[in-house]
Amino acid sequence: MDLAGIGWLPWRPALALGLAAMAIAWGMRRSGRTRASASITFEVGLVLTLYAAWQFIGSITPLGVDRAYDSGRAIADFQAAIGLPSEADLQSFVLPHDWAVLAADTYYTALHIPVFVITLLWVLLRHGSDWPFVRTTTVLLTGSCLLIQFWAVAPPRLIPDLGIIDTAMENGRSVYAAIPGANQLSAMPSVHMAWSVAVALFIIVVARSPWRWLALMYPSATMAVVVVTGNHFWMDGIVSMLLLGFSVAVTLAIPSQRPRRVAQPPHESDAPTMPVRVLSANAPRTEAGI
Repeated sequence: MDLAGIGWLPWRPALALGLAAMAIAWGMRRSGRTRASASITFEVGLVLTLYAAWQFIGSITPLGVDRAYDSGRAIADFQAAIGLPSEADLQSFVLPHDWAVLAADTYYTALHIPVFVITLLWVLLRHGSDWPFVRTTTVLLTGSCLLIQFWAVAPPRLIPDLGIIDTAMENGRSVYAAIPGANQLSAMPSVHMAWSVAVALFIIVVARSPWRWLALMYPSATMAVVVVTGNHFWMDGIVSMLLLGFSVAVTLAIPSQRPRRVAQPPHESDAPTMPVRVLSANAPRTEAGI
């Protein structure tokens, strides 16, 4: 999936940079003097390589293309059966406001990758002890999303009878129009939602500030955006969150990958202590000498 047209790094240069970074890290480790820098360089190279793999796999034509629209309608019917609101109803509140539509389309195109990458770099460079948890969760989450996306599912904007407008195509800001041959039939699950919820989780787990809970606003806004723009069903986001829960559970099952808040034993000062009685020299003593 070549994203150069919208400023994202294509998979070939990303793979080349990732392999080069890991080779440089190997050379740095051999010198024995820059182990910390070598470790960071290796992890950056690994992330770039995984990013390249994500883009390449995302460009592969999924299975069941001939039934992609039926799969999308099946999701819409299931949502209606369990009482989820219609995506078209939410979109109808936004369509009369051009500024809101433009903001939603810009958000969908511009924030997805940069916010995720910045969060990963923040953990890697500032909170290295939590990096194994973030890295392993990211790999499991993205990999599980890609596995499901191998089965084609049309997004709501491509199913005419749902009455949902492709807002980005209407205003000329479509990611898919900028990428000839881009795969538009991998709507389930939403990687936009998966990564946004992961960002919130990583900030809440790693940061110490009480303000860290405001990170929950990011996936909330992302869910609204992916629905308003017609790119995803509600269930696309819900499945993404379930996959994050699965990924975190697997990661926490590996002791070496647990974050500090889980892996760090309680301080001795936090352990309960028995009260100590201080007796004066004239205090009566029992037969046990207390």
